[in-house]
Amino acid sequence: MTGPIHIEGAEPGDVLEVRVLDVRLRSDWGWNMRASTSAARETSLDFCCRHVPLDRARNIARLPWGRELRLSPCFGNLGVAPPANWDPRKPNEANGFSGRIDNRELGVGCIAYFPIFVTGALFSAGHGHALLDDGAAHLSAIETALAGTFEFHIRRNLHLATPRVETTSVSASSSIVNAHAPQGRSQCTN
Repeated sequence: MTGPIHIEGAEPGDVLEVRVLDVRLRSDWGWNMRASTSAARETSLDFCCRHVPLDRARNIARLPWGRELRLSPCFGNLGVAPPANWDPRKPNEANGFSGRIDNRELGVGCIAYFPIFVTGALFSAGHGHALLDDGAAHLSAIETALAGTFEFHIRRNLHLATPRVETTSVSASSSIVNAHAPQGRSQCTN
């Protein structure tokens, strides 16, 4: 996790525009943890954790059984500081500051917009993925350490109650999509 980053001039009521300019792998390994898909899952914590070598030069992951996957690094957590009256004891309470988004479209080229609740916005990014499938179906993706380059703009001409994200992928058709996800202390983040 990196942050919080104080954005000079950002005030409550403004919107923070965050452009993801670059996302780079910081290590040559990642890990994946998955849950069993059997009935045993309901009666015990049947997890499997695997080390996954990453080839940064070729931009691929080599799975333990030999298959290679093309990497597409992205951050799973993006957000700003919550309002002062946010109650962290209510983990299912909807919020407008975001947090764990876990969407593979949030890599290089996306633009995120966050309503600002505190002076300076206090932007943070983290929960790095070398590769993330839709919905992290097995509990995680290929988790790893990332470095990112972001560009920040304060938008006083926008008024949002929840975060929004623009992507340039074919699947999102360059549209604004709702990236809001309930967030609370009970959810794990890296």
